[in-house]
Amino acid sequence: MSKAEAILKIEPENELRFRGPFKEPVSVVMKLSNNVDKKVCFKVKTTAPKRYCVKPTTGVIGPKEAVTILVTLQPFDPNDPNEKGKHKFQVLSVLAPEGEFNIETLWKETSLEINDWKLKCVLETPDEAGTAAASAAPAVAVTNSALPVAAPVAAPVVKTEEKTSKDASMQKVSNLELELRKASDEITRLREELSSATRENIQLKEEGLRLRRSNVSSGTESAGFKPEQPPLMYRQPGQDSVATVSSPNVLYIVAALLLGIIIAKLFF
Repeated sequence: MSKAEAILKIEPENELRFRGPFKEPVSVVMKLSNNVDKKVCFKVKTTAPKRYCVKPTTGVIGPKEAVTILVTLQPFDPNDPNEKGKHKFQVLSVLAPEGEFNIETLWKETSLEINDWKLKCVLETPDEAGTAAASAAPAVAVTNSALPVAAPVAAPVVKTEEKTSKDASMQKVSNLELELRKASDEITRLREELSSATRENIQLKEEGLRLRRSNVSSGTESAGFKPEQPPLMYRQPGQDSVATVSSPNVLYIVAALLLGIIIAKLFF
């Protein structure tokens, strides 16, 4: 279909140009403009769906409106012979039907003419881009070579130092969080051991009391005497809870010492 008859205007018209290096994702923008006074549905397809991320892939454009498509090329090795295939994109468009419709199944169910436009992908490595720029403007290259080199180098050095300092700070914070988690786990383990020891102590006391009562009862019955009621012993308030009260205090002191040692290791 000719450009004059197209219901959508596509920018760029013929190719999507991606500039390397391709160690990180590289994105380009494609703009779709509605040329008619009706709503238009669109769909973007590619021959390499695993290599490109397209957002959005489908949608509806209002009359005389436009939408921006973000196309992102995923990282890859440009020297890999398997990556030298020619990738292409196809943009489908059709007038939106009246009423409600499903845009996913519209392309198979519609009786209207579906317009399509194809774009090829151009992958430029840094060497190719530099060669093309040098051949296109040699005079500018000569002029730039006469400029002092120290000025543009200073900014990356500052950024590198800031990044190094930031990474060191993040590493310290990460180490501190790890040590705090270890200390918290140790405190939890000590609490569990203290609770277990307390329960065992109570069980032993109860078992000893039962045995003592059993011995006293058996001795008095064999002698024909009625067992006397053991005298009530006065127990000071809080006497049995000394171990359970003092032990957590010792536990908190140990935890504080652990945290102090960890912080000293990180900052000194």
